[in-house]
Amino acid sequence: MTKDKVKAKWAVAKRMVQITQAEYNSHTVNAQAIKFVKCKLQIAIYYLSQLDEHGSNYTMPFTGKQMKQALKAPITKQNVKDAADWCHQCRLIRDKACTSWSYEEATA
Repeated sequence: MTKDKVKAKWAVAKRMVQITQAEYNSHTVNAQAIKFVKCKLQIAIYYLSQLDEHGSNYTMPFTGKQMKQALKAPITKQNVKDAADWCHQCRLIRDKACTSWSYEEATA
């Protein structure tokens, strides 16, 4: 998949997990939790977009519905745990797949 197609595929998800200025500036427990969850989901989306760029086949460790649920306030300990687990699963999927990727050397 081309970078433009990958960008378009993940655009909505990336917007959902953007940390707002209000969230960034807030220091409440709930704000800290939402920032953590969004950060973990941003990383997971990055790993999945890398897989798409290289045409790798994979099974999504979470659904869009699960992601929306994890982002709903108030953030629970389970939401935090789920986001961390999904991020870790995506990293493992990416790490396993990247061994077969071919990288073209840049020529100057």
